[in-house]
Amino acid sequence: MSAMKNSILSMLSVVLLTQCSLFDDKLSLPLTPYHGEQLRMDGYYYQMYDGKFYFPCFFYKNGILITAGGLNNSLGEMDESIKRRFINSQSYKTDKTTWGIFLIEDNVIRLERLYLPSPISAYIWEGIILNDTTFHITKSYRSNGKEQRKENEIYHFREFSPKPDSTNVYIK
Repeated sequence: MSAMKNSILSMLSVVLLTQCSLFDDKLSLPLTPYHGEQLRMDGYYYQMYDGKFYFPCFFYKNGILITAGGLNNSLGEMDESIKRRFINSQSYKTDKTTWGIFLIEDNVIRLERLYLPSPISAYIWEGIILNDTTFHITKSYRSNGKEQRKENEIYHFREFSPKPDSTNVYIK
């Protein structure tokens, strides 16, 4: 009986040590290099809500997406927040919910990333590119096809340099 207890405790330890990642969703969009000109790549895109600026997203030619949350009172404040989190610190590299994939086909854009709480869930936002500095997200859904919602999120472009480094251990 004690051998069975040890075996069960060992398996439980493995699950806890992997932080239950066995139950996390995986990203479903294919990692596809971006060669288009539908969106600018020399800065970030952000949303505005109730006079505040939030949810900056960086897109990279390798198909990687970096996102950050947080409300900011001005674009300058958002720039400073980005510099603190992404340029002056490397802590974002270990947060898998920061990373995602984007895919553009004609004028349709899809963004996919992971969200907490555990188990971590993968969501896709889908919308229309209006021009090279603006896109409109119209729906979101779990990558497994569940929980579809209508959205009305407009993203605007802001030139920004230097961009954070897009190399990571989560998306290959």
